[in-house]
Parts: sequence; C-alpha cells; structure tokens
Amino acid sequence: MTSVLVPVAEGSEELEAVTMIDLFRRAGFEVTVAGQYNAPVTCSRGTRLVPDCGLDDLGDRAFDLIAIPGGLPGANHLRDDERLIRRLRDQAAAGRPSAAICAAPKVLARAGLLEGRRATSFTGALDGTGVESTGTALEVDGPVITGRGPGVAMDFSLAVIEELAGRETREAVEGPLLRA
Repeated sequence: MTSVLVPVAEGSEELEAVTMIDLFRRAGFEVTVAGQYNAPVTCSRGTRLVPDCGLDDLGDRAFDLIAIPGGLPGANHLRDDERLIRRLRDQAAAGRPSAAICAAPKVLARAGLLEGRRATSFTGALDGTGVESTGTALEVDGPVITGRGPGVAMDFSLAVIEELAGRETREAVEGPLLRA
C-alpha cells in the first residue's frame, strides 16, 4: 500500500489538507497526518484538525510520498521545522517524491528540493528562495509536484495520485466525484 505523510501545523490551509487526505484515502493510500506536535491543529480558517500523531512519533519511518499543504502561517512553521526539513532531504536522497501546494513549496525550497526544477506556488511564496514560480496551476518535475493554491487542491491531489498510482487509479477516484 502506498504510504503518504501529510504534515500540518498551526495555520495550515484546511481546504488543501483535507482535500489531499480525502482523495489520497479514496485512492487506497495509507495516509498519516502528523502535526508538529501531537495535538490538535487550528488551520488558517479556524477548522481544527486532529493529527494521527506528532512528527516526533514517526521515528525513522519512510513514506512513499510527503505532501505538504500550504496556508499561512502553517507553511512558515513547517519551513522552519528542522525535523521536516531533514525528512524531506532523506526523502529526496532515497528517490521518493514530495509534493507541496500554495505557500508550501517554500518548505521544499528550504530543503533544497527545488534546485533546477520547475515549480509553482501561491503568488510570492517563493520570493527570496532563489526559485522562480512558473505561476501555472500545477508542475510535475521528476519527483517534485507543486500546485498554485487552494483553487487547484483537487487537481493537485489527483495529479499526485496519477503520479503515484497511475491514470487508472486517478480515474477511479475522479469519476465518482462528478467534477464535470
């Protein structure tokens, strides 16, 4: 079973986090939601999420994917969390993918995962990182997947599913959503 880590922090964007968690689970992925601490998280619009565990509880467990929701100040908290930065670097060194949406590509930039890659983000989120946002809705560049913002959360999540599990799984998840 494909394993996915979704880290969240105070101020994470709930639309992105919940969309990822929901669609990844519909795809049959084993999703672990880890807060910076093992405590409920209040998201950017006031929704409270109860993570499965805290980052410290993960030990050295590896995941097939790390997918980071944006939102402020959540993305800043995650960008500044050395535990997550180390985990992202280990993820890349092992050749496993990472994904981030909205303001969260700044976390990937801090970990050094965007060097020489195309990436997109919320307007201004990558300023000062040395990485230029393409401004497109989605970017898939090798093992790195980025999305522009909350409006593309479903497309972003479906693109991640397709990258990890193939077009057939994406279509199996997307069909019952009656998007068109």
